[in-house]
Amino acid sequence: MIVLAYTGVILTVLIWGGNVVAVKVLLNSFTQAQTIGLRLGVASIVLLGLALWRGGWPRWSFRDWLWVAGAGLLGTTLFQNFSVAGIHRSPAGISGLANAVVPIVVVLLGGLVGQRPSRPQVMGVLISLGGMLWLFGQTLEPGSSLSLTGLGFLGLSALAWALYTLANRPLVARLGLLPFVGFATLIGTLPLIVPVLPTLGQLSAPLWAWGLAALSGLLANVFAYLAWANGAQVLGAARTSIWQNLSPLLGFALAIWLLGERFTSGELGAAALTLLGVLVANWPVRARKAVMETAGQ
Repeated sequence: MIVLAYTGVILTVLIWGGNVVAVKVLLNSFTQAQTIGLRLGVASIVLLGLALWRGGWPRWSFRDWLWVAGAGLLGTTLFQNFSVAGIHRSPAGISGLANAVVPIVVVLLGGLVGQRPSRPQVMGVLISLGGMLWLFGQTLEPGSSLSLTGLGFLGLSALAWALYTLANRPLVARLGLLPFVGFATLIGTLPLIVPVLPTLGQLSAPLWAWGLAALSGLLANVFAYLAWANGAQVLGAARTSIWQNLSPLLGFALAIWLLGERFTSGELGAAALTLLGVLVANWPVRARKAVMETAGQ
């Protein structure tokens, strides 16, 4: 079981790292709304089918349905819109940082609701904040490929996912992983897929683009989420979250290799400092309880 959990976590990291590049490629064939709708439409149908197959229609109270709907709108509707908008306006290599800094945002928000961070977490937050401020400063440098708008959308996507993470932990414990994820994703996807349905018949995108959109949704939003949740349960949140630091590094490598992106020394330094802070904040320490469980894309 431990080997299976580690395998799932490592595959998830590889998927999340490559998904940023995949979305960047899809935006050349589809609009932002179509890219989101196609990916999430496939994912929500599969997740809903799994939830119904495993447990049938849930018998939740009206209040539970409101919580699930709110989580879906936050973790799917808002997160996906902000994330893809940020990827569209930023290099793919930098866009992967949004997923990496989610644990930092969770630590900050957790402190506001009474979750006391540990000393390494505080240190990691300060280091990452310094890296993010440096990254924003790079938008003012001549020749930089970064934009304040793009980084702003990526920051909002990290905030939306961090809020969703804090909200879904008690909901998953009470309602179950598959039912909660399946119905929250479906509810959050409806505002994204309904407006683009009339435009799909007019598309002349190549067949491989349709396949990539479906594969992206299945891997990044179905397999990866469930594998990551299983890893957190079997291995513990601390040992699982440490692997997430590899995701943006893989994104950087793929962006340079496949998309030909190039970065200035200042952009690379800022990104490295941000990731260092995430690494420090997530490093497993004996007798420390992790305050975050993150998932991406």
